[in-house]
Amino acid sequence: MIIEFGDEVKFVDNQTTQNAGVASKTGVCLGFTTPSVSNIEFIGDTTSDYAISVELDETKETIWTTQDLVEFVSHGEGQVIEIGNIKATRMADGSWKEEKIMADGSQKKEKINPEKEKTTWFKKLFGKK
Repeated sequence: MIIEFGDEVKFVDNQTTQNAGVASKTGVCLGFTTPSVSNIEFIGDTTSDYAISVELDETKETIWTTQDLVEFVSHGEGQVIEIGNIKATRMADGSWKEEKIMADGSQKKEKINPEKEKTTWFKKLFGKK
């Protein structure tokens, strides 16, 4: 399973995470990057040139790590993102329920399946065509 934005995770307990001080800590995935391009520092070893950022629950510190050092906990049901007049709420299955907030205060709802429509949804959300 690929850890995605909004997923709740727990760091595994091994020598690498112990040395980094994050063993067994929990947090939320905020995104991913290509370390060879972004030059971020991260814990772990990557052969796929892929790292995720995890915001720790306790300290709100952001840690960049390889995906093999975290375990999936949940999709973070109930998380809410608001950008402009779009409100998206994370569902238990990992999809997003999108609500467009109209000028009169009413809301138009749409369920987004992340496996099929993630790119389209982010383009809509950020106004890219």
